Amino acid sequence: MIQILGIILLVGGLIAVVVGAQDAFGMRERAARLFLGRFTQRTLALLIGGGLAAVVGLILLT
Repeated sequence: MIQILGIILLVGGLIAVVVGAQDAFGMRERAARLFLGRFTQRTLALLIGGGLAAVVGLILLT
């Protein structure tokens, strides 16, 4: 049961990181960085949350 949860978190986290990375190079994100000087909250949430979920998934698999 724990291994299934680990796999789900790992795959979901990796997907979120990939989507966040794609968002980071989009036109909306470039405009936000130009005016705000930082990433939008959605992009940060995808990158950080996805990374944390992937790490927790890896820990559960070991």
